[in-house]
Amino acid sequence: MNKSDWSGLDKLQRKLKKLDGTHNVSYDELFNASFMNRYTQHSTIDEFFVAGGFEFETEEEFEKIPEDKVNKHVQAVTKFNTWQDMFTKAGENWVAKKLGF
Repeated sequence: MNKSDWSGLDKLQRKLKKLDGTHNVSYDELFNASFMNRYTQHSTIDEFFVAGGFEFETEEEFEKIPEDKVNKHVQAVTKFNTWQDMFTKAGENWVAKKLGF
């Protein structure tokens, strides 16, 4: 009888535990170069925002930009229909990377 190796599962459980709760992730980390090159016409999230004419310093200022304006830019230069779709996919990719997938 072969002994099962559960070390991979144990490692995954430890990684999942680290992801439990709320995390503050910078846009640069969330929208890393790999993500931007794969899904957009820009190399960085900063280039994306500049190309869209979005000027802001804080999250609160970004939230004041009309959603339809952001979505229109997203549709023009990415593979997504909305900013929320783009943000969600970036989050999924971030989690997958943290879990080693």
